[in-house]
Amino acid sequence: MDFKKMTPIIVRNFHYDINEEQKVKSDVTVSIREVVQNDENGKQMPESEEGKYFEVGVPFAVAPAPGMFTVSGLITQVVQLIGYFGKGDDLNPTDYQLLSRPLVEEIETLTYEITQITLDQPVNLNFKSNFDELLKNRDKDNNNDEN
Repeated sequence: MDFKKMTPIIVRNFHYDINEEQKVKSDVTVSIREVVQNDENGKQMPESEEGKYFEVGVPFAVAPAPGMFTVSGLITQVVQLIGYFGKGDDLNPTDYQLLSRPLVEEIETLTYEITQITLDQPVNLNFKSNFDELLKNRDKDNNNDEN
């Protein structure tokens, strides 16, 4: 799926907390909602012939092993899905991953940087392995569809 980034990645909120008791969790979800463009006067503009606009959001709460800290928040970005005119609920999981990957990378970067400062040792979150696995599954499904 082709898409255009209409806004930069926006960190709506980001929290870093030291856990009083160690706990491990990895709650990262992807949401998508249709948005409309407004002109400089606030009037809704006609729908683009190139494709619809969506806000991709990644709310998260992650406490990596051994669970000394938790990072949580919401990161968003508005994109235009080229040649797509649906409501967003029929996108396949690989498309969600493709749209959300830059936002997830922002979570990884922010976590690395904040732990470098607060713990004097950076922590790498690695959500990439799940993304790579989804791409492999997509390619396998595409090959099966062709046969």
